[in-house]
Amino acid sequence: MKPSASDIIFVFPPATGNIGAFKEHLGVAYLRTVLGRDGIKTIQYMNERPATIKAVANEILDHRPRIVGFTIYDSNFLLAVALSSAIKQQQPDVQVIFGGPTPTFMASGILERYSIVDACVMGEAEGTGTQIFSSLLDGHLLPDTQEGIAFRRDGRIICNGLPPLVGSGCQNTQSALDSTPSPYLSGILTDGRTGVLSGRGCTYHCQYCVFATLGRKKLRLHSIERVVAELELIAEQQKRSGDHYVVAIQDDAFTLLPKRAKELCQLIADRNLGLVLSCITRADMIDDELLRLMREAGIISLAFGLESAVPSVLRAIGKVKPPDWSDPGLEPERHFLEQVRTSIIGAKKYGFSVGINIILGLPTETEADGAETLRFVKKMAVDFYIHNFLWVFPGTPLWETHDRYGIKCMFDSTGLPATYEYAYVINKLRPRPKCSLEGDANLIKLLTTDALYGCEAGSTYEGNIGVVIVNAPEISGNLASWLAQILNVGGIVVQLYPHLKRNEETLKLDNDRCLLNEYMVPVRYYVQLLPKKQVNEIDERWRIVCAGVELYRNHKPDLVTLMFSNGPMPLINWSKGESPVDSLCEVSGYISQPDELIDLLDRLGEQDVSEYLRRMLIPPDLKYSGRWVSGRAPCLKLTRIEVDDQGQVHCCRHSLPIGKIGDTRESLLQRLRNFFQEAEQRRGCNNCPNAFCPRCPFPGIDDQTYCEIFSNHERVLRLLDGIRVYARLPYIIVKQRDT
Repeated sequence: MKPSASDIIFVFPPATGNIGAFKEHLGVAYLRTVLGRDGIKTIQYMNERPATIKAVANEILDHRPRIVGFTIYDSNFLLAVALSSAIKQQQPDVQVIFGGPTPTFMASGILERYSIVDACVMGEAEGTGTQIFSSLLDGHLLPDTQEGIAFRRDGRIICNGLPPLVGSGCQNTQSALDSTPSPYLSGILTDGRTGVLSGRGCTYHCQYCVFATLGRKKLRLHSIERVVAELELIAEQQKRSGDHYVVAIQDDAFTLLPKRAKELCQLIADRNLGLVLSCITRADMIDDELLRLMREAGIISLAFGLESAVPSVLRAIGKVKPPDWSDPGLEPERHFLEQVRTSIIGAKKYGFSVGINIILGLPTETEADGAETLRFVKKMAVDFYIHNFLWVFPGTPLWETHDRYGIKCMFDSTGLPATYEYAYVINKLRPRPKCSLEGDANLIKLLTTDALYGCEAGSTYEGNIGVVIVNAPEISGNLASWLAQILNVGGIVVQLYPHLKRNEETLKLDNDRCLLNEYMVPVRYYVQLLPKKQVNEIDERWRIVCAGVELYRNHKPDLVTLMFSNGPMPLINWSKGESPVDSLCEVSGYISQPDELIDLLDRLGEQDVSEYLRRMLIPPDLKYSGRWVSGRAPCLKLTRIEVDDQGQVHCCRHSLPIGKIGDTRESLLQRLRNFFQEAEQRRGCNNCPNAFCPRCPFPGIDDQTYCEIFSNHERVLRLLDGIRVYARLPYIIVKQRDT
């Protein structure tokens, strides 16, 4: 049965680095509530199971929308363009509308470059949305003077700027935002994972902040009663479902009005809602009483925006006072830094998880200034810190002034803004402990390791391809175009390079990265692996190059280095109680005579193997472990493929070609099944009583040896089965945190 038709379907594509699932968006929920009140049918596209661009476009069109509205940030812009193109190819009459921060400040450029985008909604649309969307749905021409939307007419682009802010005309500033209905109390949002708003906007003058520009430095509030009513509804939903999760208060700075924040927290605490909350705020807008009340209300996590620990830099960016404030002594900024220290100490006293935000590369900042900020961070008793690099956005004051600070920006080949040079080399500064980027690097390292040699890699995308390994010195246009069609949204591409000359390395890596962007391949991570000098013939060493990890190339090289063994020694050493250095090892040449593992089994005797393994160190994982463990060969799901430098496609490094670039997944899968059936017939598998064997079609050894191993070493293979479960624990834990 097809879904019911809707006037408008809103889509919030996942950003680069996210897992590929489409979610709700709080700003869109507000707009949908207004449109629903005025009789316009809308839905939010949700897809918890990643799929290809074409499949997602088909699912969107199954709702028979007349308008598809995309919520756009720079980080999800290319995916939105790719989806829009797929939608227009199938249904040219469907109108594609972009909204969100990026279209708000880049509407004309988007409409000039991308003909598939029919219009861009700018700013907050609750006040103008009904008029705009009613006209679009009815086929009426929008007036040339219409605010809040950019569109084409007679070969020219009409763009009249931002509409009035929501609630700006309300006399009662304490409830100005209540002029729009609640997405929770109206039933548009049914759980609190999207978070809640108690207010919008910020009154400070941060030169880099696009959200301050969106809110025009004005603070508007919901009534305390409405915020509590929304939280009560979320608490009731959590009790009914038994599904407890953190509810984020999504305000730009929750405690800008400390007195109001205290009143709100006291009321939440009095209602004893049992919710777990988080927020970001300013350290100079908190005192001990407010911290206590926030903790009693259920807030467990606080993030403070520090940005810089240098008073002159804080003044230049407008963090505390505007850049032109007449106070050469910088006393407000010095006081702000003291308040950061005090607030962190106070928050830790009440048991909060506390983080701070820094930005390197800011206006007027020198390398010494950046180092001072990192020294400040090291002295603070925070649980984490977020290590950002300045990114300059169109629409912010800094976009107009960046040149005077030695900061260089440009629009890249896709039309997105890029900041590519700073007044000093920001990667030279060593990150401090508890850096958020270290967690990102660990995640990328684990996912890459799993992708390279894991038969089950990408299995969360069952039914589609979630991992592609490219064994080629460069990405071709044909390959990039094919990947854009065959890869799941949120998939991973890992490219293994040959040894490159140092003077060609940067150019080749950049070219391949740009090509994937230009073809809009919907990757979560694109990981480039460069071979490191071999220490012997057995070990493999690769350096990871990927957005988010390059910071550690010089400062913590082990974190961005993969170490694999082409022999069984890590497993042998582990069986003797030693900690394995390599994360993967190859056992195909060892498994016929696994003396050490047999000795281990003999020592265990009647002991429970799983209980013993739980007491051991985490074992090394096995390369292509699906060859040796129980269950059907994982490669038959075809969630992972490898492409060689001739354009041939394999399911693993041992497999015969199952196709070539340009083939559909269905044809690749059919050839793989044919190989599997041929292997079964050749080995006589249907007459074999061994139900443990996965019947791998490409085990990397000859049929006779493979069958003899499963006939003669079942005890050892069952031990490997258990080892594999515990070896994958780090992947399982990381992926659970990730989702």
